[in-house]
Amino acid sequence: MTNNSESVIVTSMGMFIIDDNIYPPSWNRKNDTDIIGGGGPYAIVGATMIAGRENGHRVSGIIDKGSDFPKKVEEQLNSWQSGVIFRENPERLTTRGVNTYDENHIRHFSYKNPKKRIEVVDILQSDKLSTSRCFHLICSIERCESIIDDLNSKLDHTPVYIYEPLPDDCISTNFDRLKLLLPKIDIFTPNLDEAQALLGRSGSLPSTSEKLKEVASHFMPYLKLKNSGIILRCGPLGCFINTIDDYNVLLPAYHSDQTKVVDVTGGGNSFCGGCIAGFYLSGGNWLVAGVSGNLVSGCVIEKLGMPLRQSETNKWNGSTVSERLDTYLKNNPQIIEVQNEQLLQGLNVLKQV
Repeated sequence: MTNNSESVIVTSMGMFIIDDNIYPPSWNRKNDTDIIGGGGPYAIVGATMIAGRENGHRVSGIIDKGSDFPKKVEEQLNSWQSGVIFRENPERLTTRGVNTYDENHIRHFSYKNPKKRIEVVDILQSDKLSTSRCFHLICSIERCESIIDDLNSKLDHTPVYIYEPLPDDCISTNFDRLKLLLPKIDIFTPNLDEAQALLGRSGSLPSTSEKLKEVASHFMPYLKLKNSGIILRCGPLGCFINTIDDYNVLLPAYHSDQTKVVDVTGGGNSFCGGCIAGFYLSGGNWLVAGVSGNLVSGCVIEKLGMPLRQSETNKWNGSTVSERLDTYLKNNPQIIEVQNEQLLQGLNVLKQV
C-alpha cells in the first residue's frame, strides 16, 4: 500500500474535451477554438490551485490525446504542474465539443468527435491513480453508484467521493434512484437549479439560508457516511453547506461584483475540485471545503477558458490562493464572526498555498 504522503489526493474521472465556441454574427465576435474543457480538467485545475505548489503534483486524472492534440493545449496543461496522466492514441481524434451560442446568450453543446470516458478499469490499471484518496465523479446517478461499488470493492482503501450530477439527470423521476446512491457519497453537490429539478420544483430560486436549508433537508436523510453532507452551488449567491452533524452555512461567492465575471463555464466543476482538495487537506473541514470551492470558481470565471498560472509566483490569473483568501475574508467579515475557532483554524491550510 502506498503511503498517504505519496498518494494522489484527488483524481477526477471527468472527461477531457477540447471546445470550440461559435457565436452569432450579430455579436461581431471572432469564434474561439481549442479551449480546454470538460468537467475533469476544470475539477483538476481547481484542486491543483488548492493543493498548491507542494501538493499540486498529487492531483490527477487522465487526459486522452488523439492524433490532432494541439501543442498549445498540452503546454497549458503542463503549466499547471499537476499530476495528470497523458494517454496517447494516434488511432483516434481527441474528444471535441462545440458550444454554439444563440442571440439570447444561451449555450447549446454538441460533440464534434466521439467521447472517451474514464472507466474504473483505467483507475485500477494505474499504480498512481489507484492510490487516490478522493474521487471527483460527474456522471449519471446509475453510473456513479456502479463506479463507487466497483472502486470500493477493489481498492485497498475507502476513498472520499464528491459527486456532481449531470444536468440532464436531474429530474424528479430520478430522485428515488438518487436515494440509493446518497448513502455512499461524502459530498453531494448539485447546483441550485439541479436540486430544485430533482425535487420537481420550478419557478424562482430560494435565496436565503432558511429556504436553502429547506431544499437541502430533502436530501439530508439519505446521507449516511460519517461527516458527509450536501453543498448547494448557488452561482452568484455562493454556496450553502449542510452536513449530517447539522453544520450549515451560506458562504458568499468570491465575486460580489458580477461585472468581473467573464464566462461561467467550468465554474461549478472547478468548485468541486477545489472543494474536495480543501476538504481532504484540512481533515474534513467543511468551512475550508466551501471557501476553497468559492475561491477557485471565482478565479476560473474571470476569463474564457482555463485560468493562467505563473509558475514562478504560483499566481492564477494574477493572484495566489492566499491573496484571494485575504480578499474574500476582508469582503466577508461575517464568515470570521460566526464560525468557531476549530473551523477557523482550518483556513490556515489555504494560507500556505
